[in-house]
Amino acid sequence: MKEQLQILLMLQKIDIEINKEDNRKKRLPDQIRKKEEAIANLEKKYQKEKNELKELQLRVRRKEIDAKTINDKIEKHQSELYGGKISDIKELKQLQKAIESLKKERDQVEEDLLILMDEEDTWKLRVSEIEAELSESKEQLKQIQQQVEQQQIEIQKYIQKKQIEREELANKITDRALMERYLLLWNEKKGEAVVEIEDSICSGCNLSLPSDIIYHLQRDDHLIICPNCNRILVWKGESL
Repeated sequence: MKEQLQILLMLQKIDIEINKEDNRKKRLPDQIRKKEEAIANLEKKYQKEKNELKELQLRVRRKEIDAKTINDKIEKHQSELYGGKISDIKELKQLQKAIESLKKERDQVEEDLLILMDEEDTWKLRVSEIEAELSESKEQLKQIQQQVEQQQIEIQKYIQKKQIEREELANKITDRALMERYLLLWNEKKGEAVVEIEDSICSGCNLSLPSDIIYHLQRDDHLIICPNCNRILVWKGESL
């Protein structure tokens, strides 16, 4: 029985390693998902900034049209003022006032236009920066995908190697009842079915084991379980 228990302990160590690597393999795609989420958020931001820029450009265009419309009116009134067709002083003065008023309006529109154009340049830079960041992120995603794929292959090879070792050990366990107990405990105790005892404490549940259990662990050759957690106990001093 002691030999079987030692083999079982070795089997458990391999199972723990396989389980650890399998979990690591399962977590690898998280790197891809996180990057994809970051890219999706960046794309939303990019589209929002582009829409804002488009709206700003429409405002710039409207201001340019306003400025042109006012200039056309000024030119028309100046043509009327200096064309010689109008001789009435009162009407001429009204034209001069209209021209002055239009010039003030034009100055304000042009000032607003300059502000909008400066804002447009700033927005274009922001959109360009996000676009560059988005492009870089997509390239990084490709690299992460390649790395994850390679790591998955390497982990799977390692797991397969360990599974061969496990099968060889499992074949050496002739006590099927012991093996069945181990498998049940493995699932129940999340990978710690067998515990080594080197003092008087069960490392599985921290129970202080009675002296008679320690005595039998050191001397007897039969299955002993923890009275509290039901784990299989193995005296650490024993070795194959």
